Amino acid sequence: MPEYLLEVNNISKSFHGLAGAKQLILEEINFKIKSISKDGNIISILSPTNSSKTELLKIISAVEKPSGGEIILLGKKFEKPTGEIVLIPEKPSSFPWMNVKQNIEFALGLNNKDQVKQEKINEIISLVGLSGYEEHFPNDKSLGFRFRISFARALVVNPKIILIDEPLKNIHGETKKEIITLICSLTKQLNLTILISTANVNEAISISNKIILMNSHPGKTIGEFEIDKTQNLQEHTDYFISVKHSIEKSFK
Repeated sequence: MPEYLLEVNNISKSFHGLAGAKQLILEEINFKIKSISKDGNIISILSPTNSSKTELLKIISAVEKPSGGEIILLGKKFEKPTGEIVLIPEKPSSFPWMNVKQNIEFALGLNNKDQVKQEKINEIISLVGLSGYEEHFPNDKSLGFRFRISFARALVVNPKIILIDEPLKNIHGETKKEIITLICSLTKQLNLTILISTANVNEAISISNKIILMNSHPGKTIGEFEIDKTQNLQEHTDYFISVKHSIEKSFK
């Protein structure tokens, strides 16, 4: 197995505005994620708002093409969506006319008579905390409920990496705590590799094994921080405060 699961090599992205001027939104994006991790791995891309994190995740998932650079997955160039890298967008992506189970089935293009896959779906529904809600429709549910559906749809295809774009930006209170717990517990339980974009430094420190710093205008990687998960990561602790200070200093 290659040393690295994912290599993001010198990625850039530009486009031409309405006036014809070329605008560079991503430049020299470089980082690597190792293949072997214990108890899963959560990596955060931390950057200010409006710094093209969403564009970067789309490029990594091959939904969009970069203007320069390349994405390497397990030693091979990754250029088109295959299900090996799955992107969960910031806004819920569930179909309102399908119930919970149908939304998850859709990710597999499933024949309802396939018993093995049905058992897998039922297991994942339980893992994301939606048992008993299989026949419910998502359109009138909370963002937390709809995130669980999106997470289940990602898990059911058994990807190498799950990308999550600002998962907690519009979720608050107890629901936010529940989603953080869900992401962290399933990462460990299923040995997942998850790459999350966020603008919230506290959240990044709390959930991540590693934080990749990216500035804005254009977005460019400027550093990395490994988080010692054996430390107490409550926000009032000396370790947490020290890491936060170092991150904020890097941005300045």
